[in-house]
Amino acid sequence: MRTRSEIQPTAFDPFGEPVTDGVARACPEAAGDRTARRVGGAVFWTLALVILAGRVYAYDMPAVQDVAAHAVQMLALR
Repeated sequence: MRTRSEIQPTAFDPFGEPVTDGVARACPEAAGDRTARRVGGAVFWTLALVILAGRVYAYDMPAVQDVAAHAVQMLALR
């Protein structure tokens, strides 16, 4: 019978499936992974917003062009 100190908690992969103890020890989670994931997410959402803003700016509708012209004027006043 095992004691509490010998029982290891079950490790899970990203899909929720349990993995063996050897696999869990071979792939430790590092703090660098978390930082890279946050930087990647920030870059992704920045690009998504820039592309969306470009599409709104280039949209051929008079109301959108008026709003874009006013935004350009406000930025020019700074």
